[in-house]
Amino acid sequence: MVLALTANFSAWGGCCARIAASLRRHYDFTDEARASFGFLARPAPELGRGATEAVRAAPDEGTLDHSRAYTYGRLLQDYEAMFWSALTRTA
Repeated sequence: MVLALTANFSAWGGCCARIAASLRRHYDFTDEARASFGFLARPAPELGRGATEAVRAAPDEGTLDHSRAYTYGRLLQDYEAMFWSALTRTA
């Protein structure tokens, strides 16, 4: 799950960065109005370090399952795609 969430944070941050830029470019939103997207778009190195530590510890504990990591990551990305798709259908 750590691998899936870590990968998703990167994808989510990229989406938030694009939304923040689009809100400024197309709708002239102020920095204050786009602040939450800007915050979510920033890298979080402490999360990456924690994820690295968890993944490094997993083989020692016998808990790293590459097949599950891929499945969880794929599911999370699919749920995210459904979220964004739902927004575009209702807008």
